[in-house]
Amino acid sequence: MEDKEIRNRIVRKMLRNQVVGGHKKQIDTVVNMTLPSHEQGHGRDLLEDMVSDPDAPIEGYGGGHRQNVRLTSVEDAVDYLKSNDGDVPFGFD
Repeated sequence: MEDKEIRNRIVRKMLRNQVVGGHKKQIDTVVNMTLPSHEQGHGRDLLEDMVSDPDAPIEGYGGGHRQNVRLTSVEDAVDYLKSNDGDVPFGFD
């Protein structure tokens, strides 16, 4: 899979599961529920890069020893998918 496709799958899955606001998930959980096992290592790296990218709709959240992420907003995720040729889930467009 291409990097762009992996990023789009991650954002789409987080949007479908509404991982936004007070709802957060660990990075490993997001990668495991989104990608096949042979893509998970690379997907984790891409997700971590997206957290530090100001143009990506994903932000790090919380403290402690766990690495949690969430979407910055539903609108940001939809705009990101549209601008990157991603598939916006039904009901969010």
